Amino acid sequence: MISRVKNHTLYILLAIIISHVYILSKMIFFPYPELFVYPYLTNHGLIPYKNILDQHFPGLMFFPINLDNLGMNTPEAARLWQYGVVILTHILLFIIAKKIFGSVRYALLTNLLYFIWQPFFEGWVLWIDSFMPIFLLPSFYFLHEWRQKKEFKSVFSAGLFLGLALLFKQAVLPLVLLIGIFIFLKTKKFQHLSIFSIGFLIPCVFLVAYILKLNVWRDFIYWTVTFNLTTFAQMGRKYPEMSLLARSLFVIVPSFILFRKNFLLALYIFGSLAFAYARFDLIHFQPVLPFVVLGTTAAFFWIWHSTRTKISIAIYLVGTIVILTKFYQGHLGSKVFFFGEFENKIIKEVQVIADKNDKIFVLGTFPHLYQMADRLPPGNVFVFQFPWFMVKAEDRVLAGIKEELPRVVVRDKNALVDGKNLVSYMPKINKYIENNYEVKKVIEGTEIMVAK
Repeated sequence: MISRVKNHTLYILLAIIISHVYILSKMIFFPYPELFVYPYLTNHGLIPYKNILDQHFPGLMFFPINLDNLGMNTPEAARLWQYGVVILTHILLFIIAKKIFGSVRYALLTNLLYFIWQPFFEGWVLWIDSFMPIFLLPSFYFLHEWRQKKEFKSVFSAGLFLGLALLFKQAVLPLVLLIGIFIFLKTKKFQHLSIFSIGFLIPCVFLVAYILKLNVWRDFIYWTVTFNLTTFAQMGRKYPEMSLLARSLFVIVPSFILFRKNFLLALYIFGSLAFAYARFDLIHFQPVLPFVVLGTTAAFFWIWHSTRTKISIAIYLVGTIVILTKFYQGHLGSKVFFFGEFENKIIKEVQVIADKNDKIFVLGTFPHLYQMADRLPPGNVFVFQFPWFMVKAEDRVLAGIKEELPRVVVRDKNALVDGKNLVSYMPKINKYIENNYEVKKVIEGTEIMVAK
């Protein structure tokens, strides 16, 4: 009988996971260009933070082992990575929910809620935040275990997984700080906090050693710390639209109900919300979503035992249907952003004009053209041409162009980001291109330019 129940549980979990992957396969897909071009440039000799100017920690983009040499160099491969992360998150959620709730029903409901809401929070996008649950969930599991048994190996493992998360994104630091305070207040001793810190610092030491080996410490500190706290904070911040904020709160607020009963879960929810602080895009809620559905599951079962509050579940179900109906109307389809027919036309034209050893320059249009066309930028200098980057990097990029005149320039004078015209933030570069290059061909508003 017990074996039969276990089999039924496994079948239901598999059905949820398979349904989730199937839904994602029928949705539009947006793998961030950074995930393709950064590893490609790194593997072709450009040095992170010195030649590739970027504000993120290395993760799987800048380390010697990265997404490019791990095989994620096409949108089809990126889809598989997306599915893999979602499947692993489901498995981790089931294990954790079963452990903290002591019930397979709770665990299955948690997985069902994750399936329902993960696509809505831009689960159709693949970005750094997409990978965060596979580090944050194990750290939560080990801290929950430590809270029960107070074993050093558990608190060490929790720190280690949070350290691994830091290799991907600095936004994990507020969570680490909260967890450190939590551990100290729970024990009133530094011993457990020290073990946690050792686990956390091991990946950090590896990161520092790698940056020192590259001899780019100053560049690394500037782009990942100084730049983020100054120029990006002033120009790159994205505030939420009210309708989007309301829909997000509808999903998140139910998980607040049982904070007093599971304070550790509350810390993970509040700490992980830091990922969405700088730019309010739904993809940045992917790190917090697993903890939100854990909290929501607990809230459901607490509410269910109170007749007066059962109406809350009815309101939640109606709101879910309304939000997701509108969402799926605009997100089903086979489109893959920045990997379509237009991009392929540009690439073919570039590859005809420029040999593999020739440098090319992309002005305003899709930046992963370098990776797709298998070509490098002039002067081996690359930066995403967002306004907040170009106010600091334009002179360096222009120096690279003058040092190695590109065989082809691909320019889109009308490209916009957050309503800002990109080329207008590169007046020196655009003027130099205007003076030295002429348009050979125009493809859907994008100019293919060669030297005069």
